[in-house]
Amino acid sequence: MNSKKLGIALVTGLALLLVGCGNQTSTSKDASSASSSGLLAPKTNSKISQGNLTPQQTVAVITAYAGNKYGNDWATTAKSGQQNGLQVNLYRTNKYQLSDNGQGVAYNVTANGKDTGLVYTVSGNNVTIYENAQSGQAKKLTTVSRADMVQYLNDNGQGQLINNLATGAKVVDKTNGGLTTPANNGSQTGKSSTSTGQYGNEGPVNVPSELQGTWYTADNDEPGSVTFGAHTFKYTGGDNDGEQMAIYKQDPAFLNNDSNITNQAIMKATKNWMRGMFVNAKGMHWLLMHSWMQTAGAGTYYAVHTETINGQQVKVLVEAGGADMHVNAVYYQSQSMAKQQAGTKYDDLNYMQ
Repeated sequence: MNSKKLGIALVTGLALLLVGCGNQTSTSKDASSASSSGLLAPKTNSKISQGNLTPQQTVAVITAYAGNKYGNDWATTAKSGQQNGLQVNLYRTNKYQLSDNGQGVAYNVTANGKDTGLVYTVSGNNVTIYENAQSGQAKKLTTVSRADMVQYLNDNGQGQLINNLATGAKVVDKTNGGLTTPANNGSQTGKSSTSTGQYGNEGPVNVPSELQGTWYTADNDEPGSVTFGAHTFKYTGGDNDGEQMAIYKQDPAFLNNDSNITNQAIMKATKNWMRGMFVNAKGMHWLLMHSWMQTAGAGTYYAVHTETINGQQVKVLVEAGGADMHVNAVYYQSQSMAKQQAGTKYDDLNYMQ
């Protein structure tokens, strides 16, 4: 592949907050304060979809679910969040004493600037919800999948509550920047998937719908395009022939095995694979990609952003790279606009000085 685009080290990163389906397990009885006093918001016909939730919608879903199910500070925060806005602060889990550190990131939910120790962690398909995390040993309320939370909220007519909470919600990285989703140390080297094979492959990455499609750039005097599918990526430009790559989640233990890194058969088998993950940083939700066997380099980040062009709000695709996530290029949804905006630098983007 083009060494500039994926020699940036084709990257992928956090998900921050996107979790999949799973079975709900509870380690605590539902708080009577929630069940006896009714739901947090009047029932409406508004429904939410569990697919491609934004980070803001995700924290809204978790807060509304916990508030309705367990009451107490979660309910107070959900109610306050409708007027004052929610903010979720991302910390390393070593800030708290949690029974399950998930993927190494603790999401601390606040409203009106008040921290009452409401925290959740993400692990695979599930979210673990805590209260009183600021007072030593946090109390675990439950482990539940996103699908189960969404179904519960839809069944109880709480869709409008989600919309209210998501409006103006903020995600703030307080891990000194460059947050990537840490690995689950319990995974096994060479773990295989029945649907996607071996070599550390843990299944396809679901590319957000807003990212999917073809985007064009003429920045850096190098016209080109990137195309995202539901689980794929393709770059075309210069001497690159537009070879399509599949984007998968990678078992973090896979590259810790030196024999895997130097295995020519594995290199050949995975030459069209990329590892992807999601990252929330600099006010945007990024898909970070690396080549499958890459062991060094920061990778390449892609995020959809909005800029004002000719007086109109226009969605663009931002490509960034390096440890400081400097912008390399901006892509547009038409070739004509890419040519028109070639070389334009936007004030709200982080370029190399």
